[in-house]
Amino acid sequence: MAEVTTDTRRLPRWHWVNQGLWLLVPMALLLALHLSGRQWSHAGLVLAWLLLAAIMQAGLWRRALSRRQAFLAAYLHADSRWRWRLRGGLLLWLRQAAQALVLALVLGVAVVRLQQNGFWWLLAATLPLMVIVQGVCERLLARHAAPRYLPELAMRVTLVALFLVLFVVATVLALRVAYPDYTDVGLRQALWHAMQAQYAHSAWLEALLQAAAGKDALVSWLGQQYLPGSGSPMLRIGGWLVLLAANGLFVWSYLVACAGALTLARRRIDPLTRSP
Repeated sequence: MAEVTTDTRRLPRWHWVNQGLWLLVPMALLLALHLSGRQWSHAGLVLAWLLLAAIMQAGLWRRALSRRQAFLAAYLHADSRWRWRLRGGLLLWLRQAAQALVLALVLGVAVVRLQQNGFWWLLAATLPLMVIVQGVCERLLARHAAPRYLPELAMRVTLVALFLVLFVVATVLALRVAYPDYTDVGLRQALWHAMQAQYAHSAWLEALLQAAAGKDALVSWLGQQYLPGSGSPMLRIGGWLVLLAANGLFVWSYLVACAGALTLARRRIDPLTRSP
């Protein structure tokens, strides 16, 4: 398999602008879902879901291909027939596609329900920050990483760094939101109150919104019933884990969409996707 190098210092100046413009694609789609997704038809929602999943799939496939090629280069001889058999085919692609579909569904439902308008400024600030951090990481790692895998390694570092920052900020914002008072009601009533307030033109979207609202009501009810007092430790821990997992999944799915857009922006110079 021929070695193909990529020197980030020789990239055209317009390349960074191109990356920023590509990042506007998932942001515009998410903002449209937030503003009017509840009124969209079922066909429009499915199309938006598939488009968002396709953007995510671009980045997920690239990272999976990078891991697979690095594994083959490290453990197999260059003339081994297994390098061709394990190079990454349909099954690997389908696995990443399934992951992209799930993450796109989670992200789409989350942005439709997002009520913190200030949170959009945080998401928007992530776009130029991702381009900057990606470029800085590539320059810092250029002397240490194999040129073939340098862009992917830089993207991995960028995703981890931004995930930690966004996850902390999202968690702090979630803890400061005013939640309904469930101290004097049972769990069933709390779930019903949260779920019946959800509406959408599409019955499928409405069901997803109700499920997400039920999850939030469960976390709020556990927090108000058990966190302030001396309730079951397992229930207190369970409430925190659900809250943290939901925030983490939302942040990660958003970053995966951004990473997919960056992958599409640099697809013409991607050394992993060129022919050996």
